[in-house]
Amino acid sequence: MFTRSLKAQFIEAFTLLILLSSCFLAAITGREASSEARYERGLLLTNRVQSLAKALDQSMWFWIKEVDTLRHTVGLLGPDMNKISTAINRLHDTMPAFAWIGLMDSKGYVVSSTGGVLQGTDLSICAIFHQGKNGLFVGDVRRANLLGQLLPHPEEIPLKFVDISMPIDQGELKGWVIVAHLSWTWAREVEEFILSGEGSDTNTKITVLSEDGIPILGGDSTTEPLALPLLQQLENSPSAWAVEPWPDGTSYLTAAVRCSGFKDYDGLQWSVVAQQSLEAAYGPVRRLVARILVAGLALAALFALVAGYIAQRVIAPLKALSDAADKLSKGERVSIPRKQDIREIEVLSTSLSTLVDNLTRTERDRNRIQHTAERDALTGLLNRHGLAARIEEAMPDLQQHQGIVELLYMDLDGFKPVNDTYGHHVGDSVLTILGQRLSGCLRKDDVLVRLGGDEFLALLSHRNGTPDILRTVRRIRETVGAPISTEGLLLHIDISIGHATWHCTQESVEDALKRADGALYMAKKAAKGPSDAP
Repeated sequence: MFTRSLKAQFIEAFTLLILLSSCFLAAITGREASSEARYERGLLLTNRVQSLAKALDQSMWFWIKEVDTLRHTVGLLGPDMNKISTAINRLHDTMPAFAWIGLMDSKGYVVSSTGGVLQGTDLSICAIFHQGKNGLFVGDVRRANLLGQLLPHPEEIPLKFVDISMPIDQGELKGWVIVAHLSWTWAREVEEFILSGEGSDTNTKITVLSEDGIPILGGDSTTEPLALPLLQQLENSPSAWAVEPWPDGTSYLTAAVRCSGFKDYDGLQWSVVAQQSLEAAYGPVRRLVARILVAGLALAALFALVAGYIAQRVIAPLKALSDAADKLSKGERVSIPRKQDIREIEVLSTSLSTLVDNLTRTERDRNRIQHTAERDALTGLLNRHGLAARIEEAMPDLQQHQGIVELLYMDLDGFKPVNDTYGHHVGDSVLTILGQRLSGCLRKDDVLVRLGGDEFLALLSHRNGTPDILRTVRRIRETVGAPISTEGLLLHIDISIGHATWHCTQESVEDALKRADGALYMAKKAAKGPSDAP
């Protein structure tokens, strides 16, 4: 009776402890989850705004480079107005974002323009001329009443432009100015693209502000600066987020980012602001917290019932096992009870021992699976996943030492005809042989990756000395170009190589790979010769 009474008291105490602990943990978890969710939501909104700000700056840089390319083209064409007009109209046709492009002579008269619009007009008093004569000029978003009357557009939507102008500094047209009016509609397309991405919702509103805080995209059709305390934080930080009241009297989750330009484009000091209603931002979190509390209480009650049942079934066999262990410790000869409950406990002990062995094997299996996931099944070289893992592992050391890595982007020439003519088994044999040859051309600490198909990538580190790129490329070409004997065939394969230097502290590996891929494209194009070019 005493043992049974003690068991009952233990079950009651355990049940009460579980209930109280579950309620307490559910409350704490709910509070922490709410705080974490609010933080993550703010960061998510900030990241989205940063993406839009970056996209705007990168787009502006792109348009500036297009105008700069046109400027050099016009400078080379000289006074041939027909060719200049053709070049201007071709850029206008291929880049619809340019609403109007014109060429102004040294006195400010438009001598050539898209569609002849404003041709012969004196624009010498405009900033696009007298500031464009001195160098690159990028004007802020503005309405263009004159062009608004001459260019087709929906009447209810006023035209807005960003002005870009720069001087021609070469040839007979030196001192003339190339001018482009960039239609502001591309900014709306960038915004819609960002908001339509993964995790987007319709409750997020984006506003782009000029340097003086006046909305130039999104927002109301007001010309008054948007007064938000959060914007003041952008003077000391590139981004910020908070819950702030807006002029309409409603508080929103707000994120703001200052556009900082891109590469050699310094930007126009625009600010991008996103607002999201608190219901949309925190509604799911509040519902989740409520569910956690209810589920926690229900789980605590259920667990208490299960614990009580298990206690009754387990405590008695455990006590019998404990008594047997005590007798064994005293040197007494005793047999282990063979009751059903004891058998389950014995199985549990055996399972625990087996679990340790399994964990050891699982670790080996995990390493094997990881090796399989990061290696190309055919050549045994690293694949794209292995490349990403290797770069992530080496990145801290590269950044600490301002590491430089040489990238060789390689593509086999003539492999597809071999694969198509002799079959995939011959193609696989060729890839395996060439993978071994390429490995032999590299240093011990260099990395070789099969990107897929007949594409390979070599990463040559500067850590143990500057690699001799020309010598390495020559060795690769000679080694790959040697005859390949397989399946009774004697085959010849060439290789094209694109080179790029990756400064890991200045750009991402993706950008460097794009440059290497572009270099590969140019190498293949040069190898074909002008007659083979498309």
